[in-house]
Amino acid sequence: MGGILLKSCLDSLIELQRQYKEKIVALSQKNGLTLAEWQLLLKIVDGISTQEKLAKLTQLNVSTLSRQLAKLLSKEFIIKEPQENKQGRRFFSYSSTDKGISAISTMKKDIQMYSEHLFSHWSKEEQNLLQILLNRLSKSMERT
Repeated sequence: MGGILLKSCLDSLIELQRQYKEKIVALSQKNGLTLAEWQLLLKIVDGISTQEKLAKLTQLNVSTLSRQLAKLLSKEFIIKEPQENKQGRRFFSYSSTDKGISAISTMKKDIQMYSEHLFSHWSKEEQNLLQILLNRLSKSMERT
């Protein structure tokens, strides 16, 4: 019986993850971004400015990262500025435009509104209990 319940709980988590991703994709598209572009733009807005650092942080290969950066450039969410490092080699630094900052701000507000709507009929105690149980599940999964 426990095995059936566990499978049901894990299936429910997978379904929740799918629904959440679907919602986030829709919110990012509303702001003119793909999900991958939004995640990359978030890092640039947070001050990660070089392709090397972005590649390391996102674990994307250089060509995939270059394509995503090119798309953000073409949509005018970021700008690209040439820099020189200590060895005199040229590289580029990326920073967000006002349009990019606005898109991230709007996304954060949209996600906050979604979260508030999602939990609007939950008491604070229920929300805390859910967080405790999810943390507990996460720790159990890390141990296995």
